[in-house]
Amino acid sequence: MTKIQVQLNATDDAEPERLRVLLVDDNASVLRFLVSAFTSNHCDVTTASTAEQALDQLGDDPFDLVVSDIKMPGLSGLDLLRAVKGRQPGTPVVLITGVPSVNSAVFGLRHGAYDYLPKPFSVTEVKELVQRLRRDRAAGSGSVSYPAGLAEELARRQGGVEVLSRIGELALQGLEPGVFVERVLENTIKSLRCDGAVILLCDQDGKFNASRMGDPSMVGRLLNLLHGGFTRVVQTGGREAVELATREHGFEGLAALIPGVGSAMGILCMGRDLEHGAFLPDEKELLLGYAQTTSIALQRLLLREQMEKNLVDTISSFVIALESKDPYLKGHSARVSLYSAELATVMGWPEPEVVLVSRAGMLHDLGKLVMLDNILRKPRQLTEEEFELIRTHPVVGDQILKPLRFLVCEAKAVRHHHERFDGKGYPDKLAGEGIPLIARVVTVADAFDAMTSDRPYRARRPLPAAIEEVKRGVRTQFDPVAAEAFVAIPLERLDQISRHFDTRPAAVETAAQPLAEVH
Repeated sequence: MTKIQVQLNATDDAEPERLRVLLVDDNASVLRFLVSAFTSNHCDVTTASTAEQALDQLGDDPFDLVVSDIKMPGLSGLDLLRAVKGRQPGTPVVLITGVPSVNSAVFGLRHGAYDYLPKPFSVTEVKELVQRLRRDRAAGSGSVSYPAGLAEELARRQGGVEVLSRIGELALQGLEPGVFVERVLENTIKSLRCDGAVILLCDQDGKFNASRMGDPSMVGRLLNLLHGGFTRVVQTGGREAVELATREHGFEGLAALIPGVGSAMGILCMGRDLEHGAFLPDEKELLLGYAQTTSIALQRLLLREQMEKNLVDTISSFVIALESKDPYLKGHSARVSLYSAELATVMGWPEPEVVLVSRAGMLHDLGKLVMLDNILRKPRQLTEEEFELIRTHPVVGDQILKPLRFLVCEAKAVRHHHERFDGKGYPDKLAGEGIPLIARVVTVADAFDAMTSDRPYRARRPLPAAIEEVKRGVRTQFDPVAAEAFVAIPLERLDQISRHFDTRPAAVETAAQPLAEVH
């Protein structure tokens, strides 16, 4: 980087206004010619061989003119134009072009380019350019203003601040981490005009998961680059963005570390086709901000998840403790949880929903916590009053879970697991698809475990007999889709689950008996 000031041997009265000019070109011979041409026209010249060096020269005192080649390593002249217009909207920018390009011309004019110097150009053309600039400055009170360029820069920065705020708000919405990451990608692509973006997350166990969005080809290229650049990104400690791809790759790729806790971490990576322009310094800063805010939000989400898990574990321990008092009920909710998860898996539910229904199975009899032990373990037939009291346990369980908003789906299963497909169940006499699907699944699992477990008033049924009973209950007690899927579970797997918490010897097979109304 050099600064050349030429003092002309003319008197102060004859010398025209001196102009501060920044000249940018990676070709040394072209740069020397420009220096000579502009200094001979009473200009104080500063030079740079790259757009990045030029950006470092943009201080508080604006230049009167910036002249830049379009094609350069790293940031292009078009990128420099956008940056100059963002920082100093009143500074005219002239672009040097070799082969005329309609796209470049349109881009330059749209972002406030003052003029073009097509190669090869002469000293005379430079002189005419400087004279025209002096006339325009005189007519415009000494400056040339291009509010369009400033508007874009301000809009980009304002949008970036809004995205940072939005990422923080997403963490407070109770979203699953997967959904949260998807929303971060959506906002990143929109804010930074990416063609593709990837978030790579590594948990404490070293397991990687990649979330992706945008053009599949761009996403594929970013993932390939991450394999080779992963260590470089991690070594930054989240203090700077790393360029994974440059113009030589045909696109530009940028990555920033999402700092985590312990060995858990992530990387936010985005790519942009060169025809949409390179990433400017302020865009790199925004990417860093997005990555750091995502880190804080993810840690908050994971902390919330851990707190929720601890709470569910505590509630489940109460249920297990309740059932452990009764040898006939021991392990019932744990088995219903396993049957429910197995059934949901057979039905093709995604993993997060399988987890929900498994948790619902564990909590389905939560309302029995407030029931009297002598009623729950009564070996004889219940009185009508006792029977009505027992029938309130779905509603009581729902009331217990109501304050816990993150268990809203499980609460539906708790309330409605005694509804019947034909509408003759309780507590709300819902029918058919009016019963929440999660409850229809738990209903089958609950009934099957009740049939295949010993009760004070009857012995357990053999698994094949219970399966036949499930078939007979299709469209009366059970949802047909859930029932048919349950029947498709291998008998070996059902037998494996049925032995969970069951240390007693296998029961003698008995003939099928009518399904109990209350279990």
